[in-house]
Amino acid sequence: MVETRGTTGTASAAAFRQRLRLVSGLTLLTFAFTHFLNHMLGLWSLEAMEAGRELFLAVWRNPLGELLLVTAILTHVALALWKTARRRTWRMPVWQWIQLLLGLAIPYLLIPHVIGTAGLAARFGYADTYRNVLTIFWPGLLVNQTTLMVLVWTHGMIGLHFWLRLSKVYRRWFPWLLSVAVLVPVLASLGWIGAARRLALVEQVPFPLTGEMITWSDPLILILQRGFFGLLALVVAAILVRTIRRRFAETITITYPGGRTLRVVPGPTLLEVSRMNGIAHADVCGGRARCSTCRTRILAGGDSLPPPSTQEAQVLARIGADDTVRLACQIRPTAPLKVQPLVPARGAPRRNVTSGDAYHWGVEQPAAILFVDLRNFTGITESRLSYDVVFLLNRYLGETARAIEACGGYVDKFIGDGVMAIFGMTDGIQSGCRNALAATNAIAENLEHLNVELASQLETPLRIGMGLHAGQVILGRIGAADGGNLGAGTRITALGDVVNIASRLEAASKELGQTLVVSRQVLRIAGYSCDAARETEIEVRGRSRPMTVYAVTPPTPLREALASPTENAAE
Repeated sequence: MVETRGTTGTASAAAFRQRLRLVSGLTLLTFAFTHFLNHMLGLWSLEAMEAGRELFLAVWRNPLGELLLVTAILTHVALALWKTARRRTWRMPVWQWIQLLLGLAIPYLLIPHVIGTAGLAARFGYADTYRNVLTIFWPGLLVNQTTLMVLVWTHGMIGLHFWLRLSKVYRRWFPWLLSVAVLVPVLASLGWIGAARRLALVEQVPFPLTGEMITWSDPLILILQRGFFGLLALVVAAILVRTIRRRFAETITITYPGGRTLRVVPGPTLLEVSRMNGIAHADVCGGRARCSTCRTRILAGGDSLPPPSTQEAQVLARIGADDTVRLACQIRPTAPLKVQPLVPARGAPRRNVTSGDAYHWGVEQPAAILFVDLRNFTGITESRLSYDVVFLLNRYLGETARAIEACGGYVDKFIGDGVMAIFGMTDGIQSGCRNALAATNAIAENLEHLNVELASQLETPLRIGMGLHAGQVILGRIGAADGGNLGAGTRITALGDVVNIASRLEAASKELGQTLVVSRQVLRIAGYSCDAARETEIEVRGRSRPMTVYAVTPPTPLREALASPTENAAE
């Protein structure tokens, strides 16, 4: 019990450090952004830059602003070094490598700039105006300053992107925000470089630094840079000590799907264990507990893990996970575990069983399932030649599949004259439900056009029935267990009670005299409401209680509910 509380405290401390790192990083990014805006004024004139500098200094060069800035710098650098020292694997996504290397390079390059401006101003009363600073920078320090600006901005934008990337608003505005992110350092560089060139051509400003200033600043810069290298050396030493200790420490076993068993030293998170051993494990937020893509079902040994921290519990609650599901980035195994990652890692090879293709072993996640079936197809084909039957069926199935894929769905399979589709495999259950509802409208519209096109060949128009339900399903490459059937191994299918219910709702559409029967669960997750007059209850085989559904005929206008839509799956 003591160990559990200690581990829980460690997780809470890690979450607190992550929040501190985020807040300090946002503070530094705000400082850099306002500083760059000041540089942009050089596109107009040096006088505009000096006027902007007065406003900039009013915000940042006062006791409160300086305290906030210095605290943010020390906190951010210290936490970065701490996290680096505690890192147990160097197998990381490229973006994490870039952010790490930039984060370590920036303090070294920033020290001369800070000492040469704010440091001299505090020590000697040096006026670090743009006129003086640009005289020093141009042209000898052009490359140094531009490189520093690009590194600072790139580091900040990477962090900001991976903090916001799961936000729907951010994804919607991403192209515009990306343009702004590129323009800011470009315009800032053009601003100060243009002002520096004009200043050198128009005025002969004397070199503003005195010998006393240089004698004080140059040794201090060297000492601080060497001190930073010393901290990096301590980080490397900590990593080496931990690596050596792991060789002599007791190990535990972690068993992955397919019976692959690893012997590891307690300490790393489960996500780090996967990375250290080359096992593909989905991870969007970089192990910060901001997403749920590293979620893993603990098949055995879960009682040895401490309860989730507040941050992990919030993420798990958002996806409706049960007690057996944990975030791999947050748990640190101290006893043997048997685990199953629930979200497939992108880019994992499909044919290699041990590569971490989670679909090979089965992934449990929420999704929306749509069944579409052609009514009275047997009667339509009775008097037709086989060629006509195939032609007609292909035209109908092709239009249906196109509508599904255009709305972000995945065609699971064709079942005679029926289609089964999956929505929300990669973009979340809420988007999946919304896209599935949009697909029912698109399918109905495509069928209407097809009936017009084939009117001369049909005695009666083609009619369809559709059933739509959502909840937890199992996604897997059925038939790919031995890797010998390439066709089976390349398709993903859905299994589970949700699939069976969706199929039964499609059958009920005929009895209810409407084209689509959709469960209330789908509308609730999508955040939509429907005319109450279309609500009904039906008996579904295998369920003890009647199920509330809506029987409609697409295209169906649905109203967006005023309440915040849930993203949880059906229970």
